[in-house]
Amino acid sequence: MQMSMFKKQPKDYGGSLRNTRKGRVGPRPISTKHTMHLVLKSTKARGEWNFLRPRHKKNIRRIIEKFAFIYGVKLISLANASNHLHLQIKLSNRFAYKPFIRAVTGAIAVSVTGHTRQKKATEPKAEEVLGEAQHHTRPATNPQLGQTSKTALEASENPQASKKFWDHRPFTRVAESYKAYLILKDYIRMNVIEAKGFRRVAARSMVQVEKQFYGSS
Repeated sequence: MQMSMFKKQPKDYGGSLRNTRKGRVGPRPISTKHTMHLVLKSTKARGEWNFLRPRHKKNIRRIIEKFAFIYGVKLISLANASNHLHLQIKLSNRFAYKPFIRAVTGAIAVSVTGHTRQKKATEPKAEEVLGEAQHHTRPATNPQLGQTSKTALEASENPQASKKFWDHRPFTRVAESYKAYLILKDYIRMNVIEAKGFRRVAARSMVQVEKQFYGSS
């Protein structure tokens, strides 16, 4: 598993951990002092819904950056891995997480699927997943994200549009030390490189080379 490079920490919450008894106990750990690793995954993000498709990749980054600015969330790094997203973020206050994640997950789901309260999403067919389809659903948001706030609001008013798209609740991990901060930063950078078609071993080596030239700060 991709998460295997991290040691077990008590600051994990969400994702597949919700399938365990331990993962359902207690509130989500939130930190404003340390950075947090946030993972959003959707196995439905394939074919025309693949996050790496140019229009989705561009809109996803814009959505995240827009709501990070609105809610005072510092986006340190972002990796788009085709059907899941890795983010390293730092919250300005404890109350920023819920509205930020609600807006981001709702807006991304609407933008990728075209599912609004008036329009029902249609999952990509098998041939579309293989890249053979010539037609696709237009995203609900325009290229400049002029309607992002509206679509995010629609998704929050109709949470089924978002819940049916994402596999689990968002996974978060608090990076409680400087070492954990650096490991997380390297890990997300590795995912960025892997998304370009490189294998994990090559991505790890490239990250190490980058650190030698540019430092680890």
